[in-house]
Amino acid sequence: MNSDDNIENPKAAGGAFADALTWLRMLLMPLVAFLIWKGWQPVEQGGIDMSLTLLASALFVVAALTDVFDDFFGGGERSVHRRFGYLDDVADTVLVVGTLAALLFVVHRAGYMSWTFLVPAAILIGREIIVGLFKGFELARFIVPDTLLSNLKSGLAMLGTCLLLASPWLQVWVDRIRAGTDKVGETFATASPAVWFAGEICLWIAAILSIVTAIGLFRMNFSAANDA
Repeated sequence: MNSDDNIENPKAAGGAFADALTWLRMLLMPLVAFLIWKGWQPVEQGGIDMSLTLLASALFVVAALTDVFDDFFGGGERSVHRRFGYLDDVADTVLVVGTLAALLFVVHRAGYMSWTFLVPAAILIGREIIVGLFKGFELARFIVPDTLLSNLKSGLAMLGTCLLLASPWLQVWVDRIRAGTDKVGETFATASPAVWFAGEICLWIAAILSIVTAIGLFRMNFSAANDA
């Protein structure tokens, strides 16, 4: 038996479990997108279904948490105990881009599209398409080292997407806290878009960081980075 095969069973099991979590993150995205499509109907067709929106939000959070736990159980994407560690970042991209695309569709269908949501969402989606087209081969062959900016971009994109997705039911909770025991009717009659705005702010910061990190990717020598 050579040294490469001398892997402790618990670590190998942790790597397999981490890979399963990564695959789960990608597989949950179509389900989240379907629930968004079904739950965010135009007003004339029933409007927003809070139950479906809550379920979509819960599944998105579960998917986002797998990004934390796969590193915890199996190590980073370079870990020798993971066969599909290179898919870690791909799964993040699939989850966020797919969910944002679904939200763009239903918001446009409802006639509530605003440039403050369209622009950062389009930048984040477009960035992944452009990087994939021009750097896809190198990204498939080499593992790109994480940086503070790339991790911050990914975290804010996930947080912003989650807030936008959860805004219909989460805003109800926020408004209830605002109302307290007085003026409940007045508060609900003028529901604030605070949660949606918070999500947009996160998306804007993530979009700016995505441009910065994309420039860094185009300048990077992937083979040299992986030899380091």
